[in-house]
Formats: sequence, C-alpha cells, structure tokens
Amino acid sequence: MRSLVLQWILLISLLVACASPTASPLTPTSAPQPSAVPSATAPPATAAAPTVAPTATPSIAPASPTPAPASPTASPASQPTMAAAFPVTVTDDAGRTVTFDHPPERIISLSPGHTETLYALGVGDRVVLTDTYSDYPPENKPKAKLNTFPKPNVEEIVSLKPDLVVVLVEGSEFIQQMDARHIKVLKIFPKTFDDTLRDIELLGKVTGTETRAQQITANMRERAASVIARTKNAPRPRVLYELDASDPTKPFVAGAGGYFGDLVPLAGGKNVFDDVKQPSAQVSSEQIIARDPEIILLADANVPYNPQTPAMVRARQGWSQITAVREGKIFPVNGDVLTRPGPRLIDGLEEMAKLIHPELFK
Repeated sequence: MRSLVLQWILLISLLVACASPTASPLTPTSAPQPSAVPSATAPPATAAAPTVAPTATPSIAPASPTPAPASPTASPASQPTMAAAFPVTVTDDAGRTVTFDHPPERIISLSPGHTETLYALGVGDRVVLTDTYSDYPPENKPKAKLNTFPKPNVEEIVSLKPDLVVVLVEGSEFIQQMDARHIKVLKIFPKTFDDTLRDIELLGKVTGTETRAQQITANMRERAASVIARTKNAPRPRVLYELDASDPTKPFVAGAGGYFGDLVPLAGGKNVFDDVKQPSAQVSSEQIIARDPEIILLADANVPYNPQTPAMVRARQGWSQITAVREGKIFPVNGDVLTRPGPRLIDGLEEMAKLIHPELFK
C-alpha cells in the first residue's frame, strides 16, 4: 500500500536519478520513482555539513522575441492558429529525434503537467484521454481515465489510435512498445525551470501552436525575472523542501537535480540538500537536524494519504531543535503548482518566494 501511495504522491514530480552521490550511512539506498512506468530507484543523498553560504543568483534564459505575453493559466478564447511549417522535427528529453508530418490530432498525455500544457496551448480538444492524475484544468476530468500504475496498459492506448503520446518518466520498454506500433512518443522530462519553458515551446512547435507557447513562456520568464530581481540582494535562508513523509523519520526531499528543486534558489532560498545532484532523495532525520533548515516547505500537505501538517512536523523526534521549528516557519504549499512541469509552475515559484521572503512581497 505504501509503495502505491508513494507512486501517487510523487507521480507528478520528476524524481529520477540524474547523478549518483556517495551514499551516507544515514541514508537509505533507494528512493521511489514516480512515473507512468516505474524506473530504477534513485541513489541516496550525500550527508554533508550544514552550510549557510549564499548561492549564486540563478539566471533565467532570455526570451526570444514574441508577441505580448498572455497569462499562462488562462485558456485561449479561440482555437490556436496552425503553424504552416510542417513537417517539424524535435528532440525530446530522452535525446530522441521525432518528426511530425502534421500537427497531431489525437493526443494522449500520461502526465498531469503535460496535460495542463496542452490545454494552455489551446489543444485540449485534441486530447483523447489522460492519466487519472490529470485533474487540471477541470474540463479534462472526464478524460482522466488511464490507470498508469504500475504501468500503462499498452493495448488500451493502442486501441485509442493516438498520433502522439506524451510521457514524463518511463523505462525504455514503453517507448519501444509504442515505436513497434508506429505511435509517436515524446518523453518530456525537464530538469530545470528553463527546461520546463523549452519543453512548453517544444509542445507548441509539435502541435502547431508555437506562437501561443512563446506567449506563455515569455510571461513565465518575465514573472520569474521579477522574483529574481526582488530577491537578488536578500539573505538566502536555508530551506528544506519536503516531498513525502510517509516515513517521517526518513522523508523524501528535493535535491538540486530537478525542476522543482531548481525553484528554491530562484525564489531566494538555499536548498539544504543542494548537494544532492538528483531530483529527490530519502534522507534521515539526523541529516535534516544537522543541516538546520530555517524554513520548511511541505509539498506533502494535501496528499490523500498521511498528509503532513506543521503540528506533525513539530512533533517529530529531535526536530524541536531545528530553527524553522523553533521559529514557526513550517509552511504547507500547493504541490500541484510546485511539482508539475507546466504553465502553473510560475505560480508555484511566486508562492515559494513569498514564503521565503515575505518582507519583499508585501
């Protein structure tokens, strides 16, 4: 049961291994992998001495010239204009080159973040079905029927005759099965905030909505640049970004190797586990206490199983000595906008920045 819940909790995150730091005696040997098809477990975090040194201010890649940006969360009032330049060839985040002779008309999304992007691009009417976790925007709920745990039903997907399947994290087996059936697949797995913007533009190019995609990303870049400018000269408080505490003695936390962990320095904080060069890792209470976070963000506050509250965190053995606990700086956050690689990620960044530096966002 716990394994199933962990898959649900972290499905919308990209918690896969990007590097292999040295294991610590305090650290378990694996982390759960959220994906449509479970992949290999992630390496553990490295135990490092706490540090308060400020990190360099992250940069946001400059936007290319685009029309005036529109709100990334708003649905377009009309159908997007098709780009005329087809065929188009793109390279996905698995390094695969995929060519489209025409914009796909029957799309399946196996990731909530990608589902949100498709609707924001104005092609929700082309979405045939999605995974069961794609609960936003509300109009997609009738289509959220595909059970992807422990893996997608290949024959069910094939029967829907899609001309594009968009996936987040998966083993090569699923892509190979789709390739064998001549169904195009894009693996979209960003590692940074900037990567998320590029992937939105990639989907725009593929779906013939490149102008709309550029409007969305220009808006996101502008808002992110504003956050960075406000926090540039501010102190960098130590932040613990908790993803799952089904085992409160060994919670899963954000490392520096995923787009959601990338939000912490963008928001003006220092991730206490920024030495973990992977999206997430399971760490011990002892490691957390030693790093003494000044702010604790609970992305597991609204999950259906064992949601965490500030009171529960305060009650954890030994945590009373942590600065964030002593000063009452334990904040539940909206995991949907912080752990989905889509247009609402900028909302999550702004929310995080306001919690880390409330004095700058009055």
